[in-house]
Amino acid sequence: MASTRKYPRQAYGESEDIPVTVIQFGKLERIDLMVKGVDISDGGLGIISEMPLAPGFVWFRGTVGEHKGGMIVWSRKADAGYRAGIQFLPIPLSPREYLEVSDD
Repeated sequence: MASTRKYPRQAYGESEDIPVTVIQFGKLERIDLMVKGVDISDGGLGIISEMPLAPGFVWFRGTVGEHKGGMIVWSRKADAGYRAGIQFLPIPLSPREYLEVSDD
């Protein structure tokens, strides 16, 4: 069976939990929680959380690689909680960063 993945995954090398903020689609509530990184690729991050996560936006309260956020695209029950996939999304440049890029 051929893989449908665009990017090869590798183990996530950090052992510390990742602080995130989630806003699930269809709900206007903010959820702040800690998740564990499982695997990472150029396109996204696999995580484990203690609670089920519906599709929605995710902001990392730091960075994961060079990424500040993404979108939860799937979630399911796993042995150690809930496994989910985050697709990285490009975050627009701040006005200052835009001006610095424009000067090049």
